[in-house]
Amino acid sequence: MSSSTPSALIQSDTEEPLKSLLSYRIATLADCEAVSTLVNSGYRGESSRQGWTTEEALVGGLRTHPSKLIDIINDKTNAILLFFEESENVLVGCVHLQHDPVERSALLGMLTVRPDLQGRGYGKFILSIAECYVRDTWDVEFVKMKAIMQRPELVAYYNRRGYIDTGRREPFPKGDERSGIPKVQDLEVCILKKYVKLS
Repeated sequence: MSSSTPSALIQSDTEEPLKSLLSYRIATLADCEAVSTLVNSGYRGESSRQGWTTEEALVGGLRTHPSKLIDIINDKTNAILLFFEESENVLVGCVHLQHDPVERSALLGMLTVRPDLQGRGYGKFILSIAECYVRDTWDVEFVKMKAIMQRPELVAYYNRRGYIDTGRREPFPKGDERSGIPKVQDLEVCILKKYVKLS
């Protein structure tokens, strides 16, 4: 994990009496191993069952891989934001953002909170910071994301955050084991969209 100084300090609303401070910065190549471990723990394998974001019943293998993260970071249309507990500088979450300047949009993915820290409002907070980042840094009009249709609780979560179902559907991507191997047939993702441009 890189020891770079986090770029911002934010206070998040949580369900606990004591609110937690999170800092964030942009990931570098030195962070790939740590990010891969975090993301895989949040979506796949036994550790992911501690949280509600697990895809273990639907998809096996890895959610991501250091080599895939290297490709992402080397592509300058991307940014991965890393979130830390300020008191201990512990990595607790991340989100991947990809800019489409032609469409004036950003694709949001890989939103992860460490499984044992879920339920504290961190995910909602990270999502809000990501939306502000792409609006202020890339001047996008809207954010898109892809969610597995067979996880209605996840789709409902993003609906509550203001993301609407565009009606577009895509088959779950196959052919890259660095993104996982479907355990069930006919896995499908829906495309969600939220306008973030200030009027």
